[in-house]
Amino acid sequence: MERKRLSLLFLLTALASAAFAQTPALNANLPKVGTAAPALSFTQMMQASSTIGADWPSLHGKVVVLEFWATWCAPCIGEIPILNSLAASVDPSKVQIISVDDEDPAVVQAFLKKKPIQGGIGLDTSSKVFERYGVDARPATVVVGPDGRVASTTLHPEQLSSANLLALANGGPLNAATPAAATQAQLDQATAQAFSEQVGPSDAASNTLFQISLTPGEPTEAGKEPNTHMMMRGPGLLDITNASADALLNMGAGIPATHISASGNVSSALYNLHVQAPNAAPDELARAIELAVASGAHLRIERHTEMKDAYVLKAGPEAASHLTQSSSGGGAFYSHKNQALQCINATPAQVAGALEEALGTTVVDETGLDGKLMGSLKVAPKDISSASAALATLGLTLTSAKRPIETVALVPEKPLAPAPHGAN
Repeated sequence: MERKRLSLLFLLTALASAAFAQTPALNANLPKVGTAAPALSFTQMMQASSTIGADWPSLHGKVVVLEFWATWCAPCIGEIPILNSLAASVDPSKVQIISVDDEDPAVVQAFLKKKPIQGGIGLDTSSKVFERYGVDARPATVVVGPDGRVASTTLHPEQLSSANLLALANGGPLNAATPAAATQAQLDQATAQAFSEQVGPSDAASNTLFQISLTPGEPTEAGKEPNTHMMMRGPGLLDITNASADALLNMGAGIPATHISASGNVSSALYNLHVQAPNAAPDELARAIELAVASGAHLRIERHTEMKDAYVLKAGPEAASHLTQSSSGGGAFYSHKNQALQCINATPAQVAGALEEALGTTVVDETGLDGKLMGSLKVAPKDISSASAALATLGLTLTSAKRPIETVALVPEKPLAPAPHGAN
């Protein structure tokens, strides 16, 4: 099955901090401080006044705050009030704030009618600006000084102020401002509200002990398929929107994508999966998600095991030191576009699954490690040497071997006919 673009948003708590998606581990390829800012090439500027340029020559001499965001990203939406206050407080002749989005203009326009954003919005529908700046997870904030060089990739909007941006504009250093308690409270409240609007009320305020629901996703219009979004808020707390059945089995039930095949005329319909089972054992929850997807998508899941060539992921003596003991859920995902393997509270088994996506061949986890990995690894597609070099930084190795490999075939089934009226 052909895999479509996947947009990821991980919220580890109900009041997720916007800073989470901006940690260096998740955006490891942001430009280095002190280097020339990569080129800007927006496909469209929205809400831009005549004072806002769209390239570095027209912005030279100004401090520029580039805020990479999306309408589906709750932490991004949580930052909007902070950025709006910041935009209202700065001198536009010295400081410009540009929000960078890669979505369809119509989607952004509709969003702005409900939640206005002050300042210019640079649309990057080709994703070239996102690629140049190495932005994999959002929100991400890049501050560029008046000399056109990167001044910060680690300060968050609540750590910026008119005072410290003015100091940078006047040739001084950019020091972090300490956010007021009221500012942090505003950020948390706005993020929680955005999250609630997208996936329902916080689980902390819910009495639900176990719930899995599968509903129809958005329809494909004019050949344009909606992006898949995944939101993980903790153990057993998961929402995936606009995903095919095989993608749900991969992301929700943990079946490696390379182990799933379609038999017959499997529907390409998209679904939304909501999981709220904080007390469920992972293996049992995976089986429950399988049942929900198979039943809702009218599929039969058939399993087969045979000996195959594979690469085995093993751990060296120092590997355990790279793992953390976290109760938060997460995963590992490979971006062919950025050639990056993202580990976000990922188990070694999840890392093996992402390696399969990168290498196009079976990878088996035999590390025996108990823990989670955080970080971004540069792995060239189908390049074993590249993967081995990246894994060596974590004390992990890949060796070739034969192993019994289970594959999953999806077989379409006819929906059950409704029972006759009045039947017992």
